[in-house]
Amino acid sequence: MGPAGFFGLIWLVYAIAWLFTGMRGDALAGILRGVVAVGGTLAVGVLLGAATGGALASAPDRLTARAPLRGLLAGAVAGTLFLPETLVVAFATDVGYLPTLLTVLATPVVGAVAAAHSGDVVGRTRLHPWLWVPLRPRAQS
Repeated sequence: MGPAGFFGLIWLVYAIAWLFTGMRGDALAGILRGVVAVGGTLAVGVLLGAATGGALASAPDRLTARAPLRGLLAGAVAGTLFLPETLVVAFATDVGYLPTLLTVLATPVVGAVAAAHSGDVVGRTRLHPWLWVPLRPRAQS
């Protein structure tokens, strides 16, 4: 199941690239662009999340206790680290102007979302109850 699923996913990426971008030539170029688009976006997302969480975790308490300062820190880190996604989209679309422009314009949105959820990342708010496991008292033996 593993190899068949992997190669099926690669061909699905190529088929979508072929349908939407009109790539009729080199099959390897289509697969490479699709893999770079998916892998690059995942890498940027992991880097963005890890760096934002790390910055918030290592920030002093006087900064993370205040929502505006915490939001500015999270928004600045996330917005800055989202910019490499522009390079991923530019490579995947052969520097398509509209997708690249939309990715650049999405940068403030990513920063705003990170700022809005920075309290949950640090553990200062409990707006999303599914993130928190209720503490159970340990049984005495």
